Amino acid sequence: MYRLVLLFMLLLARAASARCVGDGVQVFPRPGATIPTNTRLLLEGIGTARSLVADLPGKTMRLQTNGHEVRVRAQRGWTSELGRVTVVLKLEGTLLPDKLYTLRLDDALPGSVALLNGAGTPLPEWTSGKGSDTTPPKWIKRPAVSEGMARRTEDGITRYVRITMSMREESPAYMVVTLTRKQSGAAAQHYVLPVVNGSALLGHEPCSGAFGFEDGKSYRARVEVFDSAGNLAPAVPPLDFEAPAAPAGG
Repeated sequence: MYRLVLLFMLLLARAASARCVGDGVQVFPRPGATIPTNTRLLLEGIGTARSLVADLPGKTMRLQTNGHEVRVRAQRGWTSELGRVTVVLKLEGTLLPDKLYTLRLDDALPGSVALLNGAGTPLPEWTSGKGSDTTPPKWIKRPAVSEGMARRTEDGITRYVRITMSMREESPAYMVVTLTRKQSGAAAQHYVLPVVNGSALLGHEPCSGAFGFEDGKSYRARVEVFDSAGNLAPAVPPLDFEAPAAPAGG
């Protein structure tokens, strides 16, 4: 099991390194997912798209399906110290059930901005579920720090700590993390991470990232987990860990 997890993390590192030259946006929930009719969306800007996304609060876009559309308004979210920014897209209405909706990113962003997690589609699409989600996630296994990895390439260092969890929840989920250096006066880092298959990856790749680490230093992460409708899971204790150290060579 350990070897499989290590292989996964190394593959992630290679993919992250390959994406280092890319600029664009990512959306949560991931395109193709099934979302509740009262969902919220998160839009992240990376690289040159960071400033475009940072300027979105107050602007609107549309979620469209055949014969129906819902306006979404951008609200301030989170800014990382490593070149990323995420805004919240709040729906001004309710989706119809069992419909395929497209988010018109081009209402507020230039058409040249790349959708990095759209599986080849220029605009993200989701399928709406049977109805709204008003039930908070319930823990089966509370978040815990799992494996960490650090890899050095010619582009720089990729470093991640894996947080694993299990919960009873039908909607996609995300985690808001407040990260602090233990025994240090450094300012806290505050950003958001998607939860994918029971895991959230806390860290950075060579050119950008959600959180910055220093080799071998001790950290404390305070986490809040939400479903995509904004329902908050029960509070959990903070997570303490040491940042993985990058090897000297590539």
